[in-house]
Amino acid sequence: MPLGDIFLHRTSHQQGQSVKKMLRTMLQTRRIPYVCSRCSSRIHQRYGARALIRGATGPSSTAAYLSTTSCSRAERPTAAASPSRRLAQARPPPKLPTSDDGRTAEYPRPLPIRERLRLWAAENEEILREFELTDHNDSSLSGKAPNSLSRPQTTASPDVENLGTAAVGMSGSPEERAMTQLDFEVGVDSRQPGDLVELRAPGARSPIFAVYLGFFGGRNHFYGSQGRWLMSTGYGPLFTVANFASAAEIRPVLDEMPRCRTVEDFDRAQQEDRGPSRAAASALLDKMARFKKDSQSVYLGNMGTLDRARILLSDRDTVKYMSLFEIADVLLPSSVKRGGGGGGKDANFPASALYAVHTALYRDEIAFRPLSPTSDCHRRDHMFEVFPLTFVESIGRVAAMVRGYWVSAGQMSDPSADKALRRTLLGSFVDKARQVVLSNRQRRGWDRGAIAPLDEATIVPEVEWSHASWEIISYLQWWASYDLFEPSSRFSSYGSVILRALDLYDGVRLDQSTAWTLLRELGVVPLWEVPSRYRVRFPGTAIVRGGGLSRSADPDVQGSTRPDIAAGYRVDRADQKVFCIDGPDAVLIDDGISLERTDGDDEFWIHVHAADPASGIRPDSPLTRYMELIPQNIYLQGHFQAMLSDPSGGGVTGGDMADLVRKYSLAPGAPALTFSARVNRSGDILDHKIQPTTIHDVVYLDPRDVADFCNQPAPPARQTPSDELSVGRPPGDGDGDGDEDHRPEPRPNRPMTKAADLDEASKEMLSTLYTLSAALGQKRRERGAWPHFFPGSSVQVSYPDGGSGSGSGSVAAAAGWVPADPHITVSREEDRTCSVVDNLMVLAGQVAARWCSDRRIPVPFRRDTKSATNYEAALRYATSTVYPQIARGVEPSRDQRMQLAALTGGTELSTSPGPYFILGLDMYAKATSPLRRFSDLLLHWQVHAALNQQQHRRGTSKSRVSTTTSSPTTTTTATTTATTSTTPTSDSDPGVDLDLDLDLSHLPFSEEEMSRILSLLHMREKMASTVSRGDRDWILMALARTWRFGGDGGSAPAKFRFTVTSRRKQGLLGQIDFFGLDAMLDVDGIDGLVLLRDVEVGHVFDVEIDHVDVYAGEIRVKAIGIGTGS
Repeated sequence: MPLGDIFLHRTSHQQGQSVKKMLRTMLQTRRIPYVCSRCSSRIHQRYGARALIRGATGPSSTAAYLSTTSCSRAERPTAAASPSRRLAQARPPPKLPTSDDGRTAEYPRPLPIRERLRLWAAENEEILREFELTDHNDSSLSGKAPNSLSRPQTTASPDVENLGTAAVGMSGSPEERAMTQLDFEVGVDSRQPGDLVELRAPGARSPIFAVYLGFFGGRNHFYGSQGRWLMSTGYGPLFTVANFASAAEIRPVLDEMPRCRTVEDFDRAQQEDRGPSRAAASALLDKMARFKKDSQSVYLGNMGTLDRARILLSDRDTVKYMSLFEIADVLLPSSVKRGGGGGGKDANFPASALYAVHTALYRDEIAFRPLSPTSDCHRRDHMFEVFPLTFVESIGRVAAMVRGYWVSAGQMSDPSADKALRRTLLGSFVDKARQVVLSNRQRRGWDRGAIAPLDEATIVPEVEWSHASWEIISYLQWWASYDLFEPSSRFSSYGSVILRALDLYDGVRLDQSTAWTLLRELGVVPLWEVPSRYRVRFPGTAIVRGGGLSRSADPDVQGSTRPDIAAGYRVDRADQKVFCIDGPDAVLIDDGISLERTDGDDEFWIHVHAADPASGIRPDSPLTRYMELIPQNIYLQGHFQAMLSDPSGGGVTGGDMADLVRKYSLAPGAPALTFSARVNRSGDILDHKIQPTTIHDVVYLDPRDVADFCNQPAPPARQTPSDELSVGRPPGDGDGDGDEDHRPEPRPNRPMTKAADLDEASKEMLSTLYTLSAALGQKRRERGAWPHFFPGSSVQVSYPDGGSGSGSGSVAAAAGWVPADPHITVSREEDRTCSVVDNLMVLAGQVAARWCSDRRIPVPFRRDTKSATNYEAALRYATSTVYPQIARGVEPSRDQRMQLAALTGGTELSTSPGPYFILGLDMYAKATSPLRRFSDLLLHWQVHAALNQQQHRRGTSKSRVSTTTSSPTTTTTATTTATTSTTPTSDSDPGVDLDLDLDLSHLPFSEEEMSRILSLLHMREKMASTVSRGDRDWILMALARTWRFGGDGGSAPAKFRFTVTSRRKQGLLGQIDFFGLDAMLDVDGIDGLVLLRDVEVGHVFDVEIDHVDVYAGEIRVKAIGIGTGS
C-alpha cells in the first residue's frame, strides 16, 4: 500500500474508533447526560465529537479543531455559554434508587433506555431546540451541502431539487443564469428523454440512478431506480447512456404523470405522492436493474485491476488526460468488448462495462477528476484528469501532518504547550502563516470575510516557506482554488482543521471561501484574482498568477510555416474596396466585406474576406498542436488569453508570433480566403464560391459609425434599468477624486475612417451591403433565427499603478510589489450591433458549409441534435412564445430557454452538416476568424487542400489571375436561405466549381481524424466559454467592495428589487434589478414577512444585501418589504 494510502487508512480508522469510544463512554458514564444517536451526530458535526463528553473529561482542545465554525481564541477557555457546554451541563436522566449504604436498591423493572432518553429530552427541551434541524437548514439553497455527515445518504428521498445545479466537470455551466450568444454558438449539453443518467445530490455519497423523462413545468423529471419519481431544477449527470429507454418504454410513466401547469403544482403533487406507479415503470426498473447487474459483473470479474486504477494509470510526476474509452482499454480485457468477436476494429465496450470503470474512478477520492462528462458515455470527449502519484503522496503527507497536530493538541493540557506544537510540521506552518497574515493586515484589514481594498501600491517582504509548508499551501490551493475534493470527502475536512488551527477567521465558516481568503492574504494568489478561472484547467496548460494561461508546448513558428499553397492561383482584388468593420481597440483584423455588381440590377456578389494563415501554416506542424491547446481567444478582463500568443500566456508581445499575426491580419497586400455568395435584393442565395485572394484597397470602419450611417433601426428597448458601478482609483488619477474624463482614449493601431468621409461610390456600396444583409437576416428569421441577443454587462479593469492586467502578468512582475486594487467599472453594454457585419459573417458560414458539404469534405459543422425532427414544434414555440417577448424588450426566462433547448437539442460539432435552428440555417460552419478560432483554421486547411486539388485537375497554374466580373451562366434561385450548387459551363474562373468528386485522401484530415479532433475541440471551446463568464466575478468584487467598504470610490443602491425565478424548500432564487445579478433569499432572510408556500414565480420583494461571496459567486439578500406587483 502506498504511503499516502497508509496515512489515509489510519486516519479514517482512528476517526471511526474515536466515535465508537465516545458513544460507549456516553452510555456507560453516569457523570454525563445521555444523548440519542441522532442528536449526537448533529453535535458531532457542529461542535466536534468531544463536545458530548466534556462533562466527564473536562474541556478538550481537540474538540475545537473538529468544528467547521470559528470562534475566537479568547472564547475557548470559557465555553460555558456554548450550546455544547450547556448540553454537557444539562440535568442527567433519572438514576436508579439507592439504599442508605450506597448500594442500588432492588428495582423490579428497570426503566428502559428509550424511556430514560425521552424523560431526559423532555427536561432539556430548550437546549435540544438549538440542535434541531429544520426542513431548510439541512440542505443549501445554493446547491452546496453544508455538511455530509448528518444528511441521510439514501436515494429513496424525493427531496433532491438541487440535483446537479452546479456545473459538472469544467465544460458545463450552471443553468440558473441568463443564456448569452456565446452559449448558442458554443453549444450547451444535449439531453434526451430516455437517457440513463447518474446524478448526485450536493454532498451526497450515494449516487442517484435514473431515467430522464424530460423538462416540463419548470423542472427536470426523472424516474429513479429506487422506484420514485424525482424532480430537480438542475441537470448535471456524471455518467449518461444515451437512448437507454425507448419512447414506448417511458410512455406509461409519462401517462401517469400528474397534469400540473406550475412548479408549485408539481411540488404539491410530489409531496402527496401522486407520481407514476412502480407498475407503470416496471420496464424501466427491470432495465436499470439489469444494467447495474451487468456492470457489477464486469466490476467483480476485473476487481483486481479496477481497484488498482490509480497505480496502473497515474504517472509519477505529470498530470494525464484520458478519455473513459482509453482508461477502459487499460483496465479491462478486450474480451469485454462487443462486436468483431471482442477484438475487431469496430469492437466497443458496452455501456455497462464503461460504468464499471466509471465507478472505480469515483471510488478513488483524489486520483481522478471528471474534466467533461458528456451526453453519452461513448463519446470520445468524456475526459478525466489523472493526477500523478506525487500529488497523491503529498496529500497523504498533509493529512498525516494535520492528524499529528490534532492528536498532539488533544493531549496537551498545559497552555504553555504552544511551543511544543510549533515543533510539529503543521504547527510550524501555523506559526509563520499567522505572522504573515497579521503583518499584512496592518496595511489591509479583514472584515466579515472580505479583505479591505487599498488605493496605493505596497512592497510586501517575500516569504520563504519550508518544503512542508509549501505542501500545506498547495493542499489549500487544491482544495480552495482548484476545487479538487468533493464536499463529502474526508480531505475537505482537513482544510477546515488547518484554518481553525490558524485562529485568524472569527465568526465565519471555515470553508473553501475562507481558504481562498487565506491564500490571498498569504500572497499565494493576487488579491484581485478571479477565482472562477482556477476551476477550469485546459489540458496542457497552466494558470499564470495574475495573468493568462501558459503552454508547455513549443510553437516553433519558423518550423511550422510553408510557402503560400495558393500562390499559383490566388485572385488579385486590386480594384475592389474592402471594408474591415471592427472596433478601434481591435488588435488584429481577420474579416472584411466587399460588393461586386453583376449584369443584372437586382443581383450582386457579396464577398466576405477572411484572414488566410492556413495558406502559410502546415496543418501537421508544432504550431497546430500548440493552438489546439487553447482553441480560441478568451476575453476575460484582466486575464485576456489569445489563441496565438507567447508560451508565457496572455497576448502577443513580440517575436515570431507577433510577426505571424502581423503578416496575416487583413491589410493592403494581405492574403485572404474569400467566401462569396450571389444574392438578390429579396435575400435569396443564388450561387456561391470560395477563392484565395489578395486584397489591396482596405478601409477600416467603426461598427457603431456604420450602424449610424446605415440608419440601422434601434433594437428592442430593454425593460431593465441602465446600471453603472465604479470602484477604486482610476489610472492616472493621483488625487483619487474618481474623475475619469481626463483619461485619453486608447489609440487604434490602424487608420480609422468615418463612413461619412467615404466617396460617393463607397457610400453607395456600403448602403447596398446593408440592404442585402438585412434581407438575408429577414430570410433567416422567417426560418426561426433568434431575433436579438440582449447585450450583457461591460466590465473594464485597470490598475492605477500602471499594470494593465491584460493577461501578461505585468501587474505581478516585480517581486514583493503589490499594486493598488484595480479600478473596476461596470456598465450595461451599448445595445447597438452592426447588423451588416453580423448577417454577412453568418452568410460566409453558410457558404463554407454548403461548399464543403457538396464535396463531402469533413469540417467542423455546427448543428443541433434534434432540430431536424422537431423543427415545426420548435418554430411554433419560438415564434408564438419566446420571440414576441424579445420584441417587447423582455429577456426570455430560464424555463422558456430550457423548453426551446429541449426541442432543438444541444449544439454539437460534427463532420456532417445538419440544421442550426438558432441561426435559421440548414447547415453552418464558422469560417471568418482563423486568427482567433482553431475551428475556422481547420476548415481553411481542408478548403485549401480541396482548391489545390481542383487546380491540379484543371491543369492550370497561373501566377496571377485578374478579377473576373462574369457570373456563372447557370444559377438556381433558392426559395430559402439554403443554396443550390450548380454546374458551370465555363472553366475560365478558377473559383468556379468544375468537379465535386474530390479524392478525400488528399485532405489534411480524414473524417476519422477530424471526428477525433472535434470531440476534444468542442470540450475546449466550452471550457473557454466558461472562463469568459468570469467577468461576473469582477462585478461581484465591485459590489462587495462598495457594500462593505463604502469609501472605496463607488456606490451601489441601498435597496434592490428581487424578482423570484424559482421557489425551493430552502428559500427563493431570483434576480435583483442590478445588472440582472442572480441572488438568493432564504427562509431566514424572508424573516416571516410571508409564508414560503405563498410565494410564486414572478413575485417581487424589496431587499437589501446580506452577504456577497465572490468566491462562491453568491449574493444573499434579506427582505425588507413586499414589492409592488406581488
